[in-house]
Order: sequence, then structure tokens, then C-alpha cells
Amino acid sequence: MNVSVKKMAGLCAAIALLVSSVQPLAYAANDAADAKQAIYVNDLTLDTVSSLDLPAVLDRALKDSTNLQLLLLKYAAQSTKQHDLEDQASNLYGASPGNAHLPDTPQELLAGMAAQGIVVDPAENLWIGPMTTVTNKAVNQVIQGMGAMSDGINKILASQREQMKSAAHQLYSDQRNTLLQRDEATEGIRLQTIAQYAQLLGQKKQLAFMNEYEATLKKEVTRANLLQEQGLASAEDVLTAGKALSKHQEDMTALVQNYRLALVQLSFDIGIKFNPELELKDIAELSEGPISPIVRADTKKLLEGSYGMKTSANNLDEAVWQQSNTVTGSTYGGSYLGANTAIAGSKNVQTQLELTKKIEATYTDAEKAYQSCLAEARLTTEVKSDRDKMKLRYDAGVISLHDLNKFDLKVHGQETTLEAAKLKYYTLREKARAMEKGFIS
Repeated sequence: MNVSVKKMAGLCAAIALLVSSVQPLAYAANDAADAKQAIYVNDLTLDTVSSLDLPAVLDRALKDSTNLQLLLLKYAAQSTKQHDLEDQASNLYGASPGNAHLPDTPQELLAGMAAQGIVVDPAENLWIGPMTTVTNKAVNQVIQGMGAMSDGINKILASQREQMKSAAHQLYSDQRNTLLQRDEATEGIRLQTIAQYAQLLGQKKQLAFMNEYEATLKKEVTRANLLQEQGLASAEDVLTAGKALSKHQEDMTALVQNYRLALVQLSFDIGIKFNPELELKDIAELSEGPISPIVRADTKKLLEGSYGMKTSANNLDEAVWQQSNTVTGSTYGGSYLGANTAIAGSKNVQTQLELTKKIEATYTDAEKAYQSCLAEARLTTEVKSDRDKMKLRYDAGVISLHDLNKFDLKVHGQETTLEAAKLKYYTLREKARAMEKGFIS
């Protein structure tokens, strides 16, 4: 019975404690629910432009990058915090009460008076007795206790000071990495913007060709209907021509939607208003002459100049510094720092292997794209030669103007394919060239 009462009493006490701890939380929740939510939404200021070329797009992308701005703010915050920790560490010093000691025996009292040239008789001076010695012993114990306490506080302060120094040095390494991240982000934004612009340009050229092709398919439908009326084509021929036109229009609708979406994304990325009629100028380098093949750089030099290996080296150097300079309270702390150094070394080797694979993959993709350009250029030359022959046949009355126009469309289609291959190669070549600046992705 007593056990049951004790259990019930314990349960009631636990419930009371739980209720007392939950009630303030409930009140806090009600207060938060009643609070007015703050929203920070700024009005976007977008420029109106009618045409763009790649240099202008790159300029806008780098100027309007919030990522780069955040990295600069991050660097400023790290630098400020580093100096703050260094100042705190330099001012974090304790104090000592000294080695004060009061005479707490009759002999020490007499010796102290004699040292001052005063001779006293204990029998006549009762203050030399237990009253003074006991009091002084108590005071000495207090002084010793304060000294021990001061030593303990000083040890704590010394540990905190060393921790602040280590944290400040870590922030110094973090700042170096942040600067590398800023440079890496700059090159990454450049490559991403080039890829976006090349994609848009390719889609626009493809849309132009598909518009031409749609006009031809409509003529095919009209021609099939006329031939059917004259008994020279069947209903199935008309149906086939109609299906081809419908399928083409569906594909064209999907491409238009993809183009508009990509254009919206690029427009907001560079701070301009969306304009579906925006003129995208050709990339000057691709229009000026034949493309040049990619030239491989030395892999070791690429690794030595890469942002990834520099960041990894900073992390390894920091781990070595921490192991050499951090004051630990036991062998476990030293083992922990040694393990961190080993981890940083292993990550450095891993980073080198990963970047080496990326270098090889980037160069291989660029070389394949270059070979594709050569193949499409050869096919374009061949189809143009065939078109010249078709023109001679048309002049001789062997083929109709309709057939010649259809062949012209074939030439335009091959030229569009060649342009797409060039744009792909240009994007991959710029990615390969970025590795020489330190950006390996």
C-alpha cells in the first residue's frame, strides 16, 4: 500500500512539473501566434532592352550576382570576427593575489617584532598568544584558498585564450577559402551564362528553321488536296501530309515553351524585363571564321592552379597548424587533432583524383564536340553541292520549283545542325579553357 502511495505521489509530482514547464511554452506560442509576421519583399528594378550579345550578357550576369555579393559579405564577416577574437584573446589575462602570509605562531610573531627592532615579552603581551595566532592562521587559509581559486581561474582563462587563438586562425584560413570561392564562383557564373546564351541562341535558330519547315508542310498538305481532286493522290496521302503537319506543330509548340522559359530565366538572372521578341546576336567568334581545336594543357599544372586543390591545401595547412599549436588537456585531444590532420591529407588526395578525372572528361567531351563540328561541316558542304546540282536540274526543267524549294529547306536544316554543333563545342571549349584559370567542374 505504501509503495502504491509513493508511486502515485511521484507521478503527481512529475505531472505537476511537466505542467509548470509546458505552460510558459504555451503562453510563448500564443504570443508568437499573435505576433505580426514581417515580410521583406523589394520591388525589382529591371532594364528594358531590345537586343543582347554575349559580352553584354556576361557583364550583366557578373554585376547582378547575389552569390558574389554574399561571398564578399561572408569574407568581411570572417575578417571582423577574426580581429575580434584576437583582441579578446590579447586582453584575456588573469591576476594573482600574491604570496602574502601572516605570522601564525608565537615564534614567527616574536621574530617579526625583533626584525623591526622591537623586543617584547610574551608574558607581558598576551596578544602574542592563541588569540592572534589562531586569527592569523584563519586569514592565511583564506589567502591560500584565494590563491588556489585564482590559479584555477587563470588556467580556465588560459585555455579560453588558446581556444580563441585557434578559432581566429581557423577564421583566417576560412577567409582564404572564401576568396577562392569568390573567384571560383565568378568563373562558374561566366560558364553557366555562356551555356544559357548558347542554348537560347540554338533554340532560336531551330525555331527559325521550324517556321520554314512548317510553311513547306502546309504547302504539302495543299498539294496533296489538289492532287486528290485531280485523282492523282489518295485520301491516305492527304491524311499522311496532315499528320506530319500536326506532329510538327506540336513539336514546335513545345520548343517555343522551352525557349520562353529559358529566356525568362536568363532575363531575371541578368536584371532585364522579359521580352519574347528579344534579339539575340550571334557569338562573334563563331561567325568570324573556322573553329579551332582544343589544345590540352598539362594536367599537373591544371591541378596546381585549381581552386579545388588550393582550398584543399588551405584545409590541410590549417589542420597541421591546429595540431602543432592547439593546447589540449589530455592525449585524447592530441589524438583527435592528429586524426583531423590525417583526414585532411586523405581528402587532399581524393580531391586530386576527382579533379584529374574531371579534367580528362572535359577534354574528351570537347574533342568529341570538335569532331562533330567537322562532320557536320562536311555534310553541309556536301548538301550545298547537291543543291547546286538540283539547281541545274531545275534550270533544265527536270524538277519543279517545289522540289527545289524542298531541297533548299534541307540545306537550311543542315546549316542549323552545324550551328548547333558549333554552339555545343564553343560551350565545352570554354569549359576546358576555364580549367586553365583554376575552375574544374
